[in-house]
Amino acid sequence: MRHTVEFAYRRALRPNSSTEALVAMRSTAAQSLRYLIGAVIALGVDLLVVFLALHFALPRLLARAVGMVAGITTTYFFNRRYTFRTTTPASVVGWSKYVLAQSIGAAINYFVSSALLLAGDGTRWHVAGAVIAGAAAGFVYNFFAARRVLHEPQ
Repeated sequence: MRHTVEFAYRRALRPNSSTEALVAMRSTAAQSLRYLIGAVIALGVDLLVVFLALHFALPRLLARAVGMVAGITTTYFFNRRYTFRTTTPASVVGWSKYVLAQSIGAAINYFVSSALLLAGDGTRWHVAGAVIAGAAAGFVYNFFAARRVLHEPQ
């Protein structure tokens, strides 16, 4: 009898797989929302840098590349602090790994936005639309890549 009660007690304390899955889904949903907030902030930085670079007569595609680096750097620091709450110190090596992990999403972003930039007339609305479309195209891939690099399991 004692073993049966002890077994039932231990089983009640141990979460089942569906409970663990629900907790993991909620954690991922919360992280993706924070990641989206960071992405919107980075998009603002990206747009600002692109417009400044264009104002100083940089070619459109070079301005786009510089803006992307500024945006990726912004997400690196935001995601370390808020999205994944990383406790290890920031470093050039960590930033490099993050940039490498984000490179496929960045390539998707760059190709979409560059195609739209080259196809358009260069007006502010067109530039903004191209940058936003590119960012949206790379968002999903980049979330999971960032999570893999920055997330520290509890």
